[in-house]
Amino acid sequence: MAFEYESKTPADVLVYTQDPVFHKQEVILDLTADVTCGDVINPTTGAAYVAADADNCAVALQNQIAGDDRSLVISDRGCVFNPAGLVVATAAKDAAYAALVKQGNRIADANTAI
Repeated sequence: MAFEYESKTPADVLVYTQDPVFHKQEVILDLTADVTCGDVINPTTGAAYVAADADNCAVALQNQIAGDDRSLVISDRGCVFNPAGLVVATAAKDAAYAALVKQGNRIADANTAI
């Protein structure tokens, strides 16, 4: 059976995690918009990441609807991300990748050796 839309899971976003516990964290945010797994966000506000956010960057690892006091699982450190699974604005892509790498993560490419 085929579905018109099937949401992503962490398996679509993560290629590898260094530690099964410390690669993620849970935050409580007031979300003004729905967040889907793979969205690159500002972990303080829950808004989509923009280059002005600098190093304040994380990847959502679950879907969450907008609202007050929403629990959201986001990336922490020790992750290797699949770039095809990440959702980030084109203008902020390089800054987001640099921020994720600075936090101790990696972005996979065809030559990534794990």
